[in-house]
Parts: sequence; C-alpha cells; structure tokens
Amino acid sequence: MEKLRNILKWFLPLLFIAYLGGITLFTHSHVVNGVIIVHSHPFKGEHSHTEAQVETIFFLSSFVASSLPAILFVVSAFLILLRVLSVPAVEHTKCVRVRCGISLRAPPVVH
Repeated sequence: MEKLRNILKWFLPLLFIAYLGGITLFTHSHVVNGVIIVHSHPFKGEHSHTEAQVETIFFLSSFVASSLPAILFVVSAFLILLRVLSVPAVEHTKCVRVRCGISLRAPPVVH
C-alpha cells in the first residue's frame, strides 16, 4: 500500500501537468460548415477530424451545467467539516470524590 501511495504521489501530479499542458499549449481552430470550432490537442502539422470527432468536440465544449447542485454539495460538505473540526478531540473532566452522600456502587450480593 505504501508503494502504491508513493507511485501515485508522483504519477497524479504529472498526469495533471500533462493534461493541463495538452489543453492549453495546443489550441487551434477548424472551420466546419462556416462554424469555427476551437479545441486543443497535441498534433504535428496539418490535420483534420472526422464528422463524429467534430461533433464530439462540439458537445464537449458546449456542455453547460447548473452550478446549484455543486454549491449545495460544497456548502453541506463545508458545514459537516466545520462541525467535525469544532468538536474538541479531548474532553477534560474532573472527577471529585465525595466523602459522604450517595454511592452509586451497589452493595455486594451473597448467594
């Protein structure tokens, strides 16, 4: 498990850097049926895309989602985390021995 964690410690940041570089460093556009489609991927020289690839690029680039569910999730997660962190990890209680008064210990039983 420790070896996997060590591998992932290096692999995941490198994967993110490669992804970020791929979507920012290789931006280019294509004109398809009078519509300019801008996207990014590594390529060498001139290239073209099939109709299915252009359609996929279009749908992926025009994806719109409401941010309300994300905001609700983030707020609820924040409130839960705040509640967990606000509870003290150790509670200090002071026990005082009473010399007289009611004892909570039951008397011994003889069978």
